[in-house]
Amino acid sequence: KQWYQRRVAITAGIKDIDVSGVPGLGGYKRVCFACKHLCGGATDLALVAAAHSGQHTETTVLIALCCHHLCSWESYSGKDYFITHFKPEEFYTLSSLSAWATCFKLETLQVDNQKVLNQLIESFQKHPESNIIQEHLVLDRTLQWHIGRCAKNALNDGRAQFMLNSGFRVQFSKYVNIDISPENTALLCFKDVAS
Repeated sequence: KQWYQRRVAITAGIKDIDVSGVPGLGGYKRVCFACKHLCGGATDLALVAAAHSGQHTETTVLIALCCHHLCSWESYSGKDYFITHFKPEEFYTLSSLSAWATCFKLETLQVDNQKVLNQLIESFQKHPESNIIQEHLVLDRTLQWHIGRCAKNALNDGRAQFMLNSGFRVQFSKYVNIDISPENTALLCFKDVAS
């Protein structure tokens, strides 16, 4: 049979899916998760489902990452990575800051994203009691945009680390020019069949 003739459609809440137990997938050696606009925490639930897809299955994951401001700590897959850089109670602040990356239509700017992220982390550490969002509202839009991108990148790095820890090879790809959409990053993950 052709690849398109051997597919299984699953209708269920994403948090309830155990791909390894889906009837009809037992004979498949390859499973592919392809998702566009799987907003916020739904992305993390899909990553967890993919990570548990079975050790005897070649698994490919392609997720267009979006809506980081809708992420929740409860479903976030990158907790282990996150707590090495931030406190768990700072998750929602970082998630909220990510919205700044989609608020403005900007030309390509030359700002060191890592430097901005380091300054943000330093600010969190020096003033844990403060409301970081209100403090940064006085920043110009360019800096807000870059802080938003850094926040998205930090959340995405946690997701990538989760997949690496689950035995996947991981890479990010820009699938469309940022002028078309600020939500232009895809997470690609590959896991070969266990020997």
